[in-house]
Amino acid sequence: MKVKLKKFTAFASEILPHEADYLMNLQQFEDKEKLDILTRVHSNAHDQRTSTPYNTSIDKRKYSSTMRWIQKNLDAIDVDKYFEWINEMDRKVITDAITEKEEKVLLRSIRKYEHPIHNFMKFFEMVVNFRHFLLIRLRYEEYEVVNQFINSYQKLYDESKSVNKQLHQATVDIIKEFNDQEKPTDQWEDWLLSVFRNPDMDGFNRYMAVIRLTFLYFNSREFDKLKVVYDELDQLLANGKFYTRRILYNYYANRLMLHSKFDVLQQAEEYGYLSIRQKNTDHVQYLSNFSSILIRQGKIEEALNLLKESFSEVQKTSNFFHKIGFISFYIKCLNLNNQPERGEMLAESFLRIHRHEILTQRWYSFFTAYIQGLIKQQKFEKVLNVFKRYNLLNKDKEDREREIYLPTIRWYHEIARYKEKQIDTNSLVDSIVEFSREHLANPHKSFVLNKVLAELEVYIPRPVVLAKSKLYTETKTI
Repeated sequence: MKVKLKKFTAFASEILPHEADYLMNLQQFEDKEKLDILTRVHSNAHDQRTSTPYNTSIDKRKYSSTMRWIQKNLDAIDVDKYFEWINEMDRKVITDAITEKEEKVLLRSIRKYEHPIHNFMKFFEMVVNFRHFLLIRLRYEEYEVVNQFINSYQKLYDESKSVNKQLHQATVDIIKEFNDQEKPTDQWEDWLLSVFRNPDMDGFNRYMAVIRLTFLYFNSREFDKLKVVYDELDQLLANGKFYTRRILYNYYANRLMLHSKFDVLQQAEEYGYLSIRQKNTDHVQYLSNFSSILIRQGKIEEALNLLKESFSEVQKTSNFFHKIGFISFYIKCLNLNNQPERGEMLAESFLRIHRHEILTQRWYSFFTAYIQGLIKQQKFEKVLNVFKRYNLLNKDKEDREREIYLPTIRWYHEIARYKEKQIDTNSLVDSIVEFSREHLANPHKSFVLNKVLAELEVYIPRPVVLAKSKLYTETKTI
């Protein structure tokens, strides 16, 4: 039996929430049935896992017409599609391959230019090349149009280039703080905010500033400040600013991380489903972040299936920061799905091949998952050997001043020592209290540590369980 509206339903299922918001703000339909179709598209885009079927009594030609209208209006504001057009025109100008029809389109876009556009710098550079093309051919009339544009926007172009150069320096400093584990500074914060909030700045630089602010605020754990930025960005995206699906997927992935820091896991999960719908260079990272949310939601099997499906894809990536994160979550999923033996095998195989990358990039994520699996198998002697072989206590000590530090791996070490009769119950209690107290005033860290201690209660004596309540009683007085 032929499925009705199959093509339109498949098309509409790809519409993202911010695309739907933009289209609803844009539409001026007088036809009630077309408005009903678009309203249903909007509703389903915001709740895709319980989407409502489309009304089959409406003439299917109206569905076709609405589909064309949606695609046309999204294409019209897609900054990546426009970037591709600029590049193609630039290539044709430089290689003398531009047609008369294409010249007319290009000249029209120059005459009707309204500042700022997202890819202003690239557009300006293409126009400069077009000026060379026209002048050498004695095309004086067209040359004057192009030359006037360049003279009018030269100062703004220079400003955009200067901002772009400063963005690079900001990135260098922010990444250096992250890599060197230095305490974050706010030297770039006000400037980055001013770039993002400047409506006269080109969209490319404005969104670049958002990404740097994201990194900066995650470094400093200032999630309340980041939420303010993302709430502003949310409104801009809904109005079609910075629009392309690549940017929307990045936004959804970052929203996932932000909501996870506030422990608003249901919303984080919803953003996670959106973030993994497109496979791009950041897909592995998006998968890892999403799987971590599913794990925290207790959806272990779903997370494991998701990671299994993408395992072959991950093996091809050359980004070890993302690859190590993915493998770490995969091992953790296996542990939580009562398959710690498989997790141990995967960890040791990966460690043999990529020891240097693990120890220099994401040692904590990897070894937390690996050692968790060993503890689940009660291989406490092996846990201590792993700590010694890879010098993990020193690495933990080096990380202790970092804003993101948690004592989880130290807890694992102390429990292994206790099980191997190297320390007594009192020493174990004192260690857990000592390594934890300063972190419990942070709601997110407190939540995570509570989950870890609950996981470990099966391996530790009653006094340590009681120490947990002691810790939280002390925390309330801070």
